[in-house]
Amino acid sequence: MANDNVKDPAAVFQDWVTQWERAADQFSNQFMGTDEFSKSMNQMQSFQLEFQRGFGELMAKQLANFNLPSREDILQLSEDVRDIDRRLARIETSIRKLTPADATGESQRKKSPPRTKKPASKQPAQQNPE
Repeated sequence: MANDNVKDPAAVFQDWVTQWERAADQFSNQFMGTDEFSKSMNQMQSFQLEFQRGFGELMAKQLANFNLPSREDILQLSEDVRDIDRRLARIETSIRKLTPADATGESQRKKSPPRTKKPASKQPAQQNPE
């Protein structure tokens, strides 16, 4: 018979991947568990935040030079428009409460007289077969 000790290639690959993952996990845990790693990550994060702040200020200056709105300007404008929409909705609601239904114009359309005159019907002219 054929050799029964031959392993499935997929199973061999899966075992290899599992061993590699365990080794990488062990190395990562040892490396990331040190104080030096924590300090360097804090420094990198501080550097990133400082860079982001500086870039934001620089971009705001450039937009102002080009006479374009900044992100903060757009956000403020958006909030102002929302506030105006809320005020307008309150005003419309107040007007509806104060005004009777007849004055809104809806009832005027309903009370208009019915149309009595009908358009002339178009009949085709009769032709002589001669």
